[in-house]
Amino acid sequence: MDTSRLNHIAGLIARKGSGGKLTGTEQQELEEWIRASRMNRESYDRIISGRGVIRLMELEKQIDTDRSFKKLTVRLKWRCWKRRILTAGVAAMVMIGIMSAFWWWEQEGITVPESAGQPGIKPVGNCAVLVLGNGCRVDLQKDCDTLQLPGISWDHRKGTIVYDGRENKTGWPEKNTLMVPLRGEYRLVLGDGTKVWLNSASSLNYPVQFAEKERCVELDGEAYFEVTPDPERPFIVKSGDVQTRVLGTAFNFSEFGGENASTITLLTGKVAVSAPGHAERVLLPGQQLKYDAENRKTVIKEVDAEDFVVWKDGLFLFNDCGLEEIIPRLSRWYGVTFHYDREKFGDLKFYIKTRRYEDIGTILNLLNLTENVTYSIEGNEVTLYRTGENK
Repeated sequence: MDTSRLNHIAGLIARKGSGGKLTGTEQQELEEWIRASRMNRESYDRIISGRGVIRLMELEKQIDTDRSFKKLTVRLKWRCWKRRILTAGVAAMVMIGIMSAFWWWEQEGITVPESAGQPGIKPVGNCAVLVLGNGCRVDLQKDCDTLQLPGISWDHRKGTIVYDGRENKTGWPEKNTLMVPLRGEYRLVLGDGTKVWLNSASSLNYPVQFAEKERCVELDGEAYFEVTPDPERPFIVKSGDVQTRVLGTAFNFSEFGGENASTITLLTGKVAVSAPGHAERVLLPGQQLKYDAENRKTVIKEVDAEDFVVWKDGLFLFNDCGLEEIIPRLSRWYGVTFHYDREKFGDLKFYIKTRRYEDIGTILNLLNLTENVTYSIEGNEVTLYRTGENK
């Protein structure tokens, strides 16, 4: 194992993982290294997602303490990930440990589950119900192979439904609603070509064919939009008391009724947001607006907008977040109820990045590694404790 080569690659991964830029040559070099072997790909994925440390700790339990691999076990304080600080030295240590672990797995036939010993609570993934204007409900998991509608196509394997705006809509229902349940997600291409990603516990009401002067949809929950430009017909998203008007842009909109807050995060283009008691506010790329419906307060701040849309790419990213931000997202995605003493966790902040299709035990273990949070699971009830607290 060429450690000098690993140190160089680790430096590239460290820079990329902490938000830095790679040159074209460096990016190509990293991609070639990743493609070179399954071991390289798995090592890279585990470092970026943070799962490498968990895997090594789990593996350690299965290997004889006298084996030389024991000396390669990597022990890290997870706080270094919280501030997105990843040094090349740490990355190299993790890579060496993980790659050594792979060598032992293949030699000794050792298998480590993704979340050893944890209940198998996982998201469903692609699932949704399409409600037609006449009230007919189409389960896109069960009925998509038998039901045919003119101008609508879907690929359940990819979790996508597509409307062909060129079709003759005579006799069609005026509006449809796509409803995504807990533990689910789905994608939608509207008649004008606008792409929508719907997160769990969310729904979108939309016309099958947009009007001549504007394109208006109604959102309940969270969605990411890539809006097809049309200067003659602004695209309008209504959610609760908040309305967002765009001409052509990419943005994320989150509004869940029980949370009394709406959040609009802009990636590209420009949007104008209207809320009760406030003049219309214009957002620029990299800005986020939060509207507190209870106090009718609006705050705009600069953010790393990409952090707020990684969910559509199958990731969880919690950057310096408290449990009050993390728990609602996990509850919707895994369909579970959390119990914890808010006062005991009020000061804790977490930085976690991981694939969100993993068993719930994976992310709960990350909470434990980050801030010594322990947990118990009974059915769909999850209780969190501070380490040392009596259960």
